[in-house]
Amino acid sequence: MKFRIDQIWIDDDAVDAPLTSAIIRKTSGSRVFVGEDYKAEARKLELESDPFRKGKRIIRLMKRKGVFVKPCPGTREYVCCNLEIIHIGQGCPMDCRYCALQFYFNKPVMEIFVNQDDMISELHEYIGGSGKAFHRFCTGEFTDSLALDPLTGLSSRLIRFFGKQRGASLEIKTKTNSVEPLLRITPDGNIVVSFSVNASEITRREELHAASLEERLKAATLLQKAGYRLGFHFDPIVPVGEWKPAYALTISKIFDVISPDSIAWISMGVLRFQPVLKEIVTSRFGPVRYFHDAFSPGLDGKSRLFFKRRIDVYRFLADKIRLKSPDARIYLCMESPEIWEQSLGIKMNSSADLSNYLDEAFRVAS
Repeated sequence: MKFRIDQIWIDDDAVDAPLTSAIIRKTSGSRVFVGEDYKAEARKLELESDPFRKGKRIIRLMKRKGVFVKPCPGTREYVCCNLEIIHIGQGCPMDCRYCALQFYFNKPVMEIFVNQDDMISELHEYIGGSGKAFHRFCTGEFTDSLALDPLTGLSSRLIRFFGKQRGASLEIKTKTNSVEPLLRITPDGNIVVSFSVNASEITRREELHAASLEERLKAATLLQKAGYRLGFHFDPIVPVGEWKPAYALTISKIFDVISPDSIAWISMGVLRFQPVLKEIVTSRFGPVRYFHDAFSPGLDGKSRLFFKRRIDVYRFLADKIRLKSPDARIYLCMESPEIWEQSLGIKMNSSADLSNYLDEAFRVAS
């Protein structure tokens, strides 16, 4: 996939970075603003009726001043997978109507960190000095891992770096089909490329500018052939209308083309959101049906579907997955031990338990 970039904003200290020059060459039709010049453009953007929409065609090239590695922003009230996030940038050129980034970031433009050497150096020191037996890293928390990868080339560099690490894994999450550079690399068993998936109607209607389900699955088959391990994330599940046959069909489509042996894990998470997100979404897109379902406050302050409905959803999807792959490693994103046991039949009492459960995927593979 190729996304249109109208403007490039460059911080003064990022002008001379080699990656800055490379991105400018790849986006020759974009207008370039440096330093104070782009701040005038930023003020114009603030006056737009929908800054997010226009901001998805603007990239800011900058050096990250803070740390690149941070823990998953989960909450202690629920079981968390203890994933560690590599902060590669912020924002996304796709425009999923349910996307939490609309709430978490007050900057509508996309940010690319051009000091990749600093990122690699920090990762090397972090892995070597932590004393932790195993790390699971992911790049797709604050942006899509591959949406801007044709400009940055970062995923290929990270895959090569992690190929030399025995005590760590890397997960690359995406809603795109931009996997061509990855196919030129022979992966190690500690690399997982994961696709966010949904019912086809949700993908078509809600995940604006993202690859279709069929395009994602075609990309997954190419990665499978190239030797990559795969992940699939049903998150957020949006159980509206005839959701059961719709999600069952997506599961069937996955296993029609993907071998269970290639799948590291499958996650599930029913739609949940900070209450203010509903206001943001309504202001941008008008009323969205599923945001007006029967939600109640969760322990983390997010609006969540009533727990019995969530159990019904998880149990249904898990049963369909297990019909195709009885030994599938299924996990829930930010749910309680009670919901784990009632929906999946798995005792998962703590975040440490879930971390070990997912780490086992790599011990089994080796």
